[in-house]
Amino acid sequence: MRWFGEMWRKGVHLSAILIPLGYYFTSEKTGRRILISLCGIVFLIDVIRLNQPRIRTFFFIFFGRLVRDHERYNLLGATYLMLSSLICAYAFEKPIAVAAIAFLILGDSAAALVGKSIGRIRVFGKTLEGSLACFAVCMATGWVIRLGGQLQQNAGLDLTMIQIVGGAVMATLIELLPVPLDDNIRIPLAAGFTMTLLQ
Repeated sequence: MRWFGEMWRKGVHLSAILIPLGYYFTSEKTGRRILISLCGIVFLIDVIRLNQPRIRTFFFIFFGRLVRDHERYNLLGATYLMLSSLICAYAFEKPIAVAAIAFLILGDSAAALVGKSIGRIRVFGKTLEGSLACFAVCMATGWVIRLGGQLQQNAGLDLTMIQIVGGAVMATLIELLPVPLDDNIRIPLAAGFTMTLLQ
């Protein structure tokens, strides 16, 4: 049942891939404006949920299975994801921001699903198998973004292989290590800063 609940959570999490995809195919100015609006809406809804008992109860009736215990009286992971996406859009160049957000959504999901389904070797409360899946998915994601930039013959949408490897390694390590900060914040920011330093 725990794995089933995690599958539902990660299914919703994967739908957030629309965020980096949307940002990739729009201009930076338009993408940032959309992210500001979405972030504001999600943050407002979450704050209302936390401060209105009736709304909180209504929320858990419908979405309780998707919510972790620590999110019941704190911001949701989805809110942190929107906040980190907005920060990435302003802190990093476009291809790095897209990759960093995608590493979070796809790599973290792969780590959770593989780790909970076939993971055996425990590391810091997680699994080596999950971490390897995270790294492989991040590498593939970075390669797709790089290929997309090359096909468009647009240097502004390109990533170097060293950036992809560095970002994938950092995303994997930060996902694995027990750092006391929400994954949705630490993974994309750590990966994004690493890729920026490797330019």
